[in-house]
Amino acid sequence: MVEQLIELKTPSGAELYGDLRFGVEGSGTPSQKLPVIIVCHGFKAYKDWGPFPAIGRHFANAGFASIVFNFSHNGIGRDFRKFSEHGKFFTNTISLELEDVETVVDGLSSGLIDSEFVDTSRIGIVGHSRGGGVAIVKGSEDARIKAVAAWSTVSHFDRHTPRQHSRWRAQGYLGPSNEYSQGLFKVGTALLDDLERNAERLDIERAVRRLAKPLLLVHGTSDLPVPIDEANRLYEVSDKSMTERIILEGVGHMYGARHPYKESAPVMTHVVELTAAWFHKHL
Repeated sequence: MVEQLIELKTPSGAELYGDLRFGVEGSGTPSQKLPVIIVCHGFKAYKDWGPFPAIGRHFANAGFASIVFNFSHNGIGRDFRKFSEHGKFFTNTISLELEDVETVVDGLSSGLIDSEFVDTSRIGIVGHSRGGGVAIVKGSEDARIKAVAAWSTVSHFDRHTPRQHSRWRAQGYLGPSNEYSQGLFKVGTALLDDLERNAERLDIERAVRRLAKPLLLVHGTSDLPVPIDEANRLYEVSDKSMTERIILEGVGHMYGARHPYKESAPVMTHVVELTAAWFHKHL
């Protein structure tokens, strides 16, 4: 397997890092151009967190090129395993994450990402949790993305009550405020501004209605952060002729995966396998 670090610059001027992986034959190259899967992590996750490197390798072993990347404002800098960019995390927005996905797709289409072995006419995207919502919205906007999968996906980005909104505005951030937090995981009002100013664009249900391409929804019935009702809501407004919903009984938000990912989680492996098979049908 080939694993290459990707470094891109977003239109906003931020650095974006990811890992391109693909399998090779005995000659050291793929036998044919490969469809590519872009993997979007969720809130507070990153490309080297928990199962994400294993997910990228699994897609590569299954006959795809995979790109697992860090959102540019997720708080992880050049030290890929340390939360060090508090300021970027503080100013992150959903619109910036959508711009990040576009940066990756542009990199593939333009050849900035070494695409010699990648079939840029067959791009799929999968996201987990908040990343699932980002994948759906960007998939609805970008014709270059041909199929979208969402794991434990949110059906709406605004997870806060009006009272929390008021507190958010009053103190200028949401997040831990004790003396030990040292600014960790504080979310500034840029996110709230983005949700309010771009409400139509960031409406995930609206994006599902206008998706017009294959959609896979995978969700566990014991998901606490994102209840199963959210997956059902998205399925209800989807084009059933192009949408597959897979419900996993008794399964939680991360499909049994943890950080560090010292040994594989059978349910997570199952989810990646069924998603790879689904992408093979639609790319």
